[in-house]
Amino acid sequence: MNKNIKRVVKQMLQEDTYAREDDCYLILQVLQQMLPCNSGTAFGQVLQGMKYKGISFEAITRARRKVMEENPQLKVQNVENIRRKEEENYFMEYSKHFPVID
Repeated sequence: MNKNIKRVVKQMLQEDTYAREDDCYLILQVLQQMLPCNSGTAFGQVLQGMKYKGISFEAITRARRKVMEENPQLKVQNVENIRRKEEENYFMEYSKHFPVID
């Protein structure tokens, strides 16, 4: 894992309020800052660059959760409520399904 991810994510979250709400936007901004790629770079090349630099989507979202935990003033309450409701709905929906074991 790249050691600079947490620093870059914290900087993004402090500067950009939309990055606090949208994980995809945050990932895009972090990749644009950490990888020297432009808008014409193929997605496969970006993924290879991530692999060589030690960056992963999970690491970025994990860093976001860690920064939000350490700095609760950055949390957007409306987004937290929506995430919590979506998570509850997900668990309720998939807890009803039973796996079929042959």
